[in-house]
Amino acid sequence: MVCSAAGLLSADRTWTSEDTWLLVVVGVSIAIVVLLISWLKIHAFLALTVSSLTVSLLAGQSAQKAIVSFTSGLGLITGSVGVLIILGAILGRMLADSGGIEQVVNTLTRMVRPERLPWAVTLVAALIGLPMFFEVGFVMLMPLVLQLAKQIQYPVLRVGMPVVAGLATVHALVPPHPGPLIAIQAVHASIGLTMLYGLLVAVPCAIVVGPLFTAYIWPRVPAHVPDSATAAFTTDLHHRNGAAGTDSDTGHAKGAAPYRMPSLPATLGTILLPIVLMTLKAVFDSIPMSHGGTLFAVVEFLGTPMIALLVTVFVSLITFGYALGFSRRHVQASLARSFAPVAGVIVIVGAGGGYSQALQDTGVDRAVTQAAGHLHIPLLLLAWLVAALMRTIVGSGTIATITAAGIVGPLSHGLASSQASLLALALGSGAAFAGHVNDAAFWMAKEYFGTSISGTLRTWTVSHTLLSLTSLACLLLLSTVV
Repeated sequence: MVCSAAGLLSADRTWTSEDTWLLVVVGVSIAIVVLLISWLKIHAFLALTVSSLTVSLLAGQSAQKAIVSFTSGLGLITGSVGVLIILGAILGRMLADSGGIEQVVNTLTRMVRPERLPWAVTLVAALIGLPMFFEVGFVMLMPLVLQLAKQIQYPVLRVGMPVVAGLATVHALVPPHPGPLIAIQAVHASIGLTMLYGLLVAVPCAIVVGPLFTAYIWPRVPAHVPDSATAAFTTDLHHRNGAAGTDSDTGHAKGAAPYRMPSLPATLGTILLPIVLMTLKAVFDSIPMSHGGTLFAVVEFLGTPMIALLVTVFVSLITFGYALGFSRRHVQASLARSFAPVAGVIVIVGAGGGYSQALQDTGVDRAVTQAAGHLHIPLLLLAWLVAALMRTIVGSGTIATITAAGIVGPLSHGLASSQASLLALALGSGAAFAGHVNDAAFWMAKEYFGTSISGTLRTWTVSHTLLSLTSLACLLLLSTVV
C-alpha cells in the first residue's frame, strides 16, 4: 500500500522553535547548492561541501564536528557506492573499446525492418546503458546512430530519440547507476528488490518515451545530422580500429594483434551477468526455505553488488579483450582509460554523502520527518516532488538525487523492504524530471541532433518529463499491490 509521511511521525514529539530553525537551515543549504552551481558556476563538489559545513554550523555544531560529519559521510558513501561506479565504468569501457556496442547495434538493425528500428534502438540503448553512465553511453552511441541515420536516409530524431529513452530510463531506475545506488543507500533498500522493481517499471517507461513518443515528435521538430557528428564517428572508428592496425600501446603490427568484434551472445551475456547475479540473490532472499547451506552462501556472495560487478569485470577482460586477440598492454590501456570519465561523478557522490551525514548529525532529519508528517501526502509522491524540484533547479539528476535522498531518507525508517525499494525508485524518477538548459546533456543532444533550443526543449526536455511522470504513475500503481 502507499505509505503516508504522516504515518512516520512520532506521536510524542511536539513542534518546537528548534525544528523551525532546522527547516530554515535545510532551505539555506539547498539555496547555497543552487546558487553556487547555477549562478556562480562552482563545481558541485565544492557547492555540496560548503552546504554541508553550513548545515552543521548553523545548527550549532562546532567547526570540528562539522568537518567530522562531512568527512565521515564522504568516506561512507564513497566506500559503498564509489566502488560500484568504478567497476561499472571499467565494464563500460571494455564494452566500448572491444566493439561490443557496434555488434549489438549492427545485429539488431539487421534483424528488424526500418519501421521497427526505433523499437530496436530503444532496446539496444537500454541494454548498453545497464553498465554505463548516461553521458558515457550517449557519447559512445550517438556517432554510430548518426551514421546509421545517414546511411539509410532515416530521420535523425526517429533513431536518436529512442537512444535517449533507453539510456535515460535505465539511468534513472536501474542500479548500478549512481542515482539509484545513492537512493538505495539513503533509504536502506534492498538493491536486488529495487533492481527487480526498477526493471519492471523501466519496460513501460522505455516504450512510452522511446518508440511511442518518437513517432509523435520526429515529424514536428526540424533536425539534421551535423557534419561535425559524422566527422566524430569517423574519428572514433579510426581510433578503435587502430587496435587492429598498429597497436599504439605495444607497437605491434596488424598481424601481431588480430582484431575482431565480440559475438552477440558473448556481449549480451557479459552485459547482463551482474543483473542476473544480483537478481538471483534477491530471489533467494525472498524464499525463506532457501536460507542456509552452501548454495545460498554462494549466491549471497556472488549477488552482492560489488562482487557481481567485480566478477563481470574479470569476465569482460576475456570476452571483450583477450578472446578477441587484444594484447595485455592493450587491455591494460582500456582499464586505465576507464577511470578519468567517472572521477567527477565519484567526488560529487562523495560530497553528497557528506551533506547527507551533516543533515543526520545535526538533527535536521528529525525536523524534516516532523514537518513531512503534517503534509499528509503519500511518501512516494513527497520523495518524487523533492527530487523533481531539485532537478528542475540544479539540472543534474545525480545532484538532485543526492540532495533529495538526504532530505527524504530519514522518513524511510520502519518501512517494509518493498516500500523502501519503491521509495528509492521514486527519488530516481523525480530526478529525471524536466532536464532543460541548466543540464549539460541538454546541450549535447542539441549539437548531436542539430536541433534549435526550442526543438531541444520539445524533444529532450519533454521526453525526460514524460519519463518521470510515467515512472511515477507506475510506482504509485505498483505500491498498491506490493
